[in-house]
Amino acid sequence: MKKVLNWIAVILLLLLTLIIILTGIYIADPDFKEWVNSHVPKVKVTHAPSVTTEGEYGTEPGAAASSGADTGNYGEVSLPEQSYSEPVTNDGTGVPAYMDDDITKYLAGDVDTDYVAPDISQIMIPNELLTRIGGFEPLTLDVSVVPDEEADRIEQELGYGETGDGLDFDPLMYPYYSMLDEKSKHLYRQIYANACALNDDFRAVESDVTRGQLNNAFMAVFNDHPELFWLDTKFSARYRGNGDCLELKLYFNSLANDIDTTKAQFEAAAAGISSAGGSPYETEKMIHQALANNNIYSLGAPFNQSGYSALVNGSTVCAGYSRAFQYACQLAGIPCYYCSGYAGENHAWNIICLDGDFYNVDVTWDDTDSSPAYNYQWFNKTDDDYGTTHIRRDLSVYLPPCNGTKYRNLESDPAEETPAPTGGTPTEPAPEDRPPVVIEIHI
Repeated sequence: MKKVLNWIAVILLLLLTLIIILTGIYIADPDFKEWVNSHVPKVKVTHAPSVTTEGEYGTEPGAAASSGADTGNYGEVSLPEQSYSEPVTNDGTGVPAYMDDDITKYLAGDVDTDYVAPDISQIMIPNELLTRIGGFEPLTLDVSVVPDEEADRIEQELGYGETGDGLDFDPLMYPYYSMLDEKSKHLYRQIYANACALNDDFRAVESDVTRGQLNNAFMAVFNDHPELFWLDTKFSARYRGNGDCLELKLYFNSLANDIDTTKAQFEAAAAGISSAGGSPYETEKMIHQALANNNIYSLGAPFNQSGYSALVNGSTVCAGYSRAFQYACQLAGIPCYYCSGYAGENHAWNIICLDGDFYNVDVTWDDTDSSPAYNYQWFNKTDDDYGTTHIRRDLSVYLPPCNGTKYRNLESDPAEETPAPTGGTPTEPAPEDRPPVVIEIHI
């Protein structure tokens, strides 16, 4: 018995020593402190948000998908035991009002959708494309609540950066902006302006905003602006306990470290495939062909959520193909949208406008691993054509329905085209097709 007590005493002493060491690290190391504050203690949000949360959709469709709710990991709110303002809660839920992330509540009053989503149980992915799914990363928002003393410091020390006041965006070229309510548009302008200026930490220009409004604003900027290739898929916000949004933080990938060089590479590559000339349709076709010819699909491709990976590096996933296609079309003056959703797993593709009609384009699925390097099976298709393979999600459901016919199915797959003769006896041309006979007389 005495030995058991001695062992217990030793274990308790070791635990006490470990606690003392961790406490010292917590006090001395801000990064460790931030990590601890973001993980313990935790209050989980148990109602399912509809967008921009890590792990959203997952790989197995279930009952939640068919009812319109998404499941997954919805982020956590860190609540250390310090002084907080009085929280504002939704009626009867006990959940802070600012944690409401139903995106449909925070759209412009005239926003509606004619898009009819297929049932997820109908989705069937062709076997040859199963290796071309799973590379899309949903946008993630981390929300934390700071004690009043820290909130006061943020208000005193942190500026708004670029507010974006005076900016406006053509709804035909940038449709996600026009979907938002006024507060979300204000945040969109600020997020866009600070991303352009490489400001990653700033006061929110709107304090009385919900998680849903933040989700909408950031998603709209990300989806409208593929030229921001240094912008990561994660962002964060810090609130007072009373629900006032204080601070927004963007995350940039390492391409931002040498922005002059990487931007020049990106712009040159995009211009090179978008300036072939001809009609918008011919330009679209050349961009589609160039991206398919010049890329390989790789889940491990660096910067694969940005168009830079497809335009410069030549290795990407669906997000990179789609954002590169979008930007090259934009450079050519062709309205083209980034569309996110579900196609066996999280997936991205494009919607393009030609002569006022809209079409789906999936460059990722048109890029083959064989010769020729591309086909047109997923090029300029209607929503009905995509009805058993693609489902739009998030704000993408508010993009125009795709029902154009003029530019649908104009191209045959290169593999199906009759090859030119390579040997044997050429077919004798008809008399009217024969070239004229030229007789040279030498004197």
